[in-house]
Amino acid sequence: MNVKQFYTDIKGNYNSALAIMMNDVFIAKMLTKFMDNNIYEQIISSYENKDYRALFAASHSYKGVTGNLALTPLFELASTITEATRNSDDVNLDKEIQELKEQYSLVKEKYLEHIA
Repeated sequence: MNVKQFYTDIKGNYNSALAIMMNDVFIAKMLTKFMDNNIYEQIISSYENKDYRALFAASHSYKGVTGNLALTPLFELASTITEATRNSDDVNLDKEIQELKEQYSLVKEKYLEHIA
């Protein structure tokens, strides 16, 4: 297990995660819970179905989780999607959703490499 390298590889903020969770074992445990949840899938599904209310709710939850875990690239994308859907029922977030897919793939890959 190399939590610090995981954060380096995904361009996350290891020091912020460590400040919140106090040690690598707990960070790894929370990352495992993150990888096991389905909020990411909810975001993708909601966008594909043009359910912007559900997209807002899922991206808002994702923003909180990724913020607490200091998964910076995912947090920034979740923030953008959250704000775009806060008061709108018709948005084009194709670029952001594609970036989210790419970043999530990287996080998953590096999680499997360094944590799992």
